[in-house]
Amino acid sequence: MTKLIKLEIEGFGKFKKNKVVEFKEGINFITGLNEAGKSTILEGILASLFKYTSLRIDPYICWTNPDICKASLTYKTDKGEIFRVISDYKNSRRKLEKIDKGKTKEISSIGSMVDKYIKEHFGFDEQKVFENTTFIRQSQMAILGDRITKNKLRDMVEEVLVGTGGASATKALQKIKKIEKDSRKDAESMAEDLYGLKEDLQGAEESKGRVIEDSEEHEEVKKKLSQKLEKLNKSKENKKLFDKKETLLKDEKDINKEINQVDDMIETFEEEDEPSVEKSKIMPIVLIVVGVILSLTIIGAIIGIPLIIYGNKLRKEKDSSKKTKAVAEKLPKYQKQKKDLINKKAVIESKLEEYKLVKFTIDDFRDLDNLEKEVDKLKEKNVELKTSINKTKELVKSPEEIQEEVDSIEQKIQELKEKAEEFELSSRFLEMAETSVQHKFTPAIESRSKELLTEITDGKYSNLKIDEETLDIQIKAPEIKDYVDVELLSQGAKDQVYFTVRTTMSDLLSGNINIPLIFDDPFHNFDDIRLKKTMTAMKKLSKDKQIILISHKPYHKEFKNFADNVVEVK
Repeated sequence: MTKLIKLEIEGFGKFKKNKVVEFKEGINFITGLNEAGKSTILEGILASLFKYTSLRIDPYICWTNPDICKASLTYKTDKGEIFRVISDYKNSRRKLEKIDKGKTKEISSIGSMVDKYIKEHFGFDEQKVFENTTFIRQSQMAILGDRITKNKLRDMVEEVLVGTGGASATKALQKIKKIEKDSRKDAESMAEDLYGLKEDLQGAEESKGRVIEDSEEHEEVKKKLSQKLEKLNKSKENKKLFDKKETLLKDEKDINKEINQVDDMIETFEEEDEPSVEKSKIMPIVLIVVGVILSLTIIGAIIGIPLIIYGNKLRKEKDSSKKTKAVAEKLPKYQKQKKDLINKKAVIESKLEEYKLVKFTIDDFRDLDNLEKEVDKLKEKNVELKTSINKTKELVKSPEEIQEEVDSIEQKIQELKEKAEEFELSSRFLEMAETSVQHKFTPAIESRSKELLTEITDGKYSNLKIDEETLDIQIKAPEIKDYVDVELLSQGAKDQVYFTVRTTMSDLLSGNINIPLIFDDPFHNFDDIRLKKTMTAMKKLSKDKQIILISHKPYHKEFKNFADNVVEVK
C-alpha cells in the first residue's frame, strides 16, 4: 500500500510560510472553516507529484510571498521505501529524494526520470488520470443526476484505460478521425502546391539553361576581354615608351640649338679678345714725336709719317681696353654653359640608346584606338551578361533547390497518406477496443460494488448494472423489483451510487498498487442516516487503504473514533 507521510508547502496559495501536514494510516480528516486552505492542501499534493504548467500554477503563487512557491510530498511505497518529491516552481526545479535511516539521497532531478518513479510508485504519471482514479470531489457528485453530463463517468473510465490523460476514448476517436480527415485534406492541398512547384521547376530548368548559355558567353567575353586588355596594355606601354623617346629627341634638338647659340656667342667674344702687345703710356707719344722729327726732312718723312700713324693707333687702342676686359669676363661663363649643355646632351643620347628600337607608327596609333573601343564594348558586354546571370539567379531558385522542395513535399504527401491510413486503421481498432474494454470493465464494477452499495444504503439498494456501450447506470428498485435509471433516484441516493462506483473504480483502475483515496467534501448532501452508514463503510475501507477526507463539517466530533488523524487548518 502506498501511503502519504507528509506534505510541505511554502508560498503556495494562502500559505505564506512553510506549512507541514502529516498523514497517518487509516482516515486522515482535514477540517477547518471555508477559505481556510483545505483544498489548497489537496492541490499541494497534486502540485508536488505532477509538474504544473505556468498557467496552472499561477493561481497558487502566494500574493504575500511571491518569491517562493514550493510543494514537497514524503511517501512510503508498497515496498516500504520512503521517498520525497520536491517541486520548486520559482526555480523550475523538480527532484526526487530517497530517505533511508534518516539520511537523504537524491535519486534524480531530471523531470522525465522523476515521472518514471512517480508512475512506478503511484501507478500513473498523468495528473488527470491520477485524479480520476484517486480523487472524489463534491463537484463530481452531481454527474449522475444530469443527462447532459452523465457521460463524464464514462470519460473518466476511458481516460484511465486509454491512458490519454486528456480525453475519453470517444473523444480520442473523434480526434483520430479528424486527424485522418485533416491529413487527407493536407495531402490534397500539398498536391496542388506540388503541381505549381513542378511548373516552377520547369521554369527554373529553362532559366538554368539560359544561365548556362549566358555563363558560357560570359566566359568567352571575359577571355576575349583579358586578351584585348593585355594587348591594349602592351600597346599603351609601347606608346608610353615612344612618347618618352619623342620627348628625349625634342630635348636633344633643343639642346643642340642652345649649343649652337652658345658657340656663336663664344666665337664673337673670342674675335674681340685676341692677344695684344702691352703698350706703355709713353710709347705712343714717343713714336709720334719721333715721327714728327723725322718728317722734317724729305727722306725722314718716309719713316716718320708711319710712326706718327702707329703712335696714334696705340693711343686709340688704350681707349678700348675697358671693352676687352668685359669680353674676357663673359667668355668663361659661355664656355661653362656649353660644357653643361654637352653633358646634358650626352645623358639624353645615352637614354635614347635605350629607346632606339622603340617604334610607333600611324598604324600602331590606329590599332590602339581600335583596341580601346573593342575593350570598352567587351566591358559593357561583360557587365550586361554578369548582371543578367545574377538577376536570374536572384529571381529564380535553382532547379536543385526546387527539386529538393518537390522531393520534400512528395515525401510529406506520402507521409500524410500513410498517416491517414494509420489513423483510419487506428480508429477502427480503437472502436473495437473501446467496446471490448467496456465489456470487460463494467461487469467488474457491477460485481464489486454490490457489497459497498448494500452497506451504505442499509440494504435498500444492492444491485446495479452498467450498460456496456454507454456506461449508463441502472439500480434495481425494491419497490418494483426491476432496474430503473439512476437519474430517477433522489439526489442523496444518486450521490451514494456515485460514491460506490467511484470507490470501486479506484480499486479496479489502480491495479496492483493500493493508492490512497482522497475525498474533497463529497458528502455535502448526505442526510444523517446516509452519512453514518457511509462513515462506517469508510472506516472498513481504511483498514486496507489510506483515506484523506476534507470537509468543513466537524465529522471528528459527530462520529466518535471516526478519524485516525485530525488536521485542523486555521
